[in-house]
Amino acid sequence: MRINKVWLRLGIFPVLGLLLATIIIMDNINLLSRRDSITFTYLESLRNGNAGYGEISDYNNDISLASLKPGDILLGGWPNCAYGSFSHAGLYLGNNEVLEGYVDSGITINTVDHYRNYAQACILRVQTSANVKKRAIEYARQQEGKIFYPVAFKNGERYWNCSKIIWKAYMEQNIDLDNTHDLWIAPVVFCKSPNVKIIGLKGEI
Repeated sequence: MRINKVWLRLGIFPVLGLLLATIIIMDNINLLSRRDSITFTYLESLRNGNAGYGEISDYNNDISLASLKPGDILLGGWPNCAYGSFSHAGLYLGNNEVLEGYVDSGITINTVDHYRNYAQACILRVQTSANVKKRAIEYARQQEGKIFYPVAFKNGERYWNCSKIIWKAYMEQNIDLDNTHDLWIAPVVFCKSPNVKIIGLKGEI
């Protein structure tokens, strides 16, 4: 009898997960046909055999980090990433530090130099005042140590990924960096925002 209860518990979570995913998809069915949506991009990538962060390896993209200012957004990407040109994003804090999210460490602060290790990289400057950027940084810092989840939806403040934390930090300042209005936000979406300016690029968007 105990074994049956264990199997029941093990089986109920995938069923509930599938049910939840079905409900979410049905409520947002229009995203499946919109080519500008990350949901569409991700499903197309899966259909073509590309999943996850892409072909991870060490590169030297030689992007200059000298012009970085607090509040800038850094993007890094590997070939065949499932959700666009870039697989990772970070918020520059100043003093060679970047706030970003990883599966194993959650929302954390690291040095910025590793963005040269991606196959391609991009630096974006949000078109707003230094005070607004300061408040966005303060909000992002408050989330340090919180849980990372790769496809964290934009709603809520319990689960984060590398791009959601940046989007939310600026959204708290009434600056929406997502013009696709998708369920979740991938790094490449920031490049398409009218609220940013590209100040450094190695590779293609």
